[in-house]
Amino acid sequence: MKKLLVRIILAFVKVLTMNLTTERRKKVFDRVRDNLDVELSVPIPNGITISFYNNTEFTFRIVRDCQIFEPDTAVWIERMPPDGLLWDIGSNVGFFTLYAASLLSGDGIRVVAFEPAAANYGALNRNIEGNAMTDHVVAFCIALAETTRIGRLNMDAAAGGTLAGSFVNGFESEIGPLDQAINTQFRQGSVGFSIDDFVEMFQPPLPTHIKMDVDGIEAAILRGGKRTLSENFVRSMIIELEGDLNSDRNRELFGLMAELGFVPRPRLSPELRNVVFERPV
Repeated sequence: MKKLLVRIILAFVKVLTMNLTTERRKKVFDRVRDNLDVELSVPIPNGITISFYNNTEFTFRIVRDCQIFEPDTAVWIERMPPDGLLWDIGSNVGFFTLYAASLLSGDGIRVVAFEPAAANYGALNRNIEGNAMTDHVVAFCIALAETTRIGRLNMDAAAGGTLAGSFVNGFESEIGPLDQAINTQFRQGSVGFSIDDFVEMFQPPLPTHIKMDVDGIEAAILRGGKRTLSENFVRSMIIELEGDLNSDRNRELFGLMAELGFVPRPRLSPELRNVVFERPV
């Protein structure tokens, strides 16, 4: 009944705003939709549907953009073995966290998610709960970094700031993924761990596959995880590498991945953002 009522209200809003400019109409529609707490359901392979809750303009954008701009990540997840275990570094509100957890069939924890932004972390856990994934996903509100320390998460105003679904959040960094300055709206206190320290201190479930989408501090995270990431149990990693693959930033990442024993796989198409690295058999 609630879903039907929401659809009726949104349809009514569309009619009432027909004479507004496109930009103004979108703002009104987004504001009404946000206040209605619209549930967004997304079908994925095997007849499964995952749902997203407590949505805002930015959470809707994340879910939409993941489907449009990151089909390579979806394909990579679909090819994971059923007993795989994913670390999702930069989970945001959990689109790929839940995608993987829904497809992996092993018992117990199948996905370990890392998301330091407070609003994202709240939405992530609501989505884990709403999809009944509490036995298969565990999420930590920490930043992975080069060293273990407390610090600040610089949150970009143009990318959502402190709203759920925000992105371009740099832990102790004010440089974004394309080497541009982060337009910091807010500096959130955060705790950062190197991967090696996190594993040594807490003995978490260890990954067979790692997704990394952290908007600028990829190299620092790799340097902080050299011992763990060199182990053979890590079979594959997918890393978002935006811009020119021959840039200084991206060449450093390719070099670090080679040191860890990984070989890059060609992108499925030039416009995609991610590069898959695999450990040779």
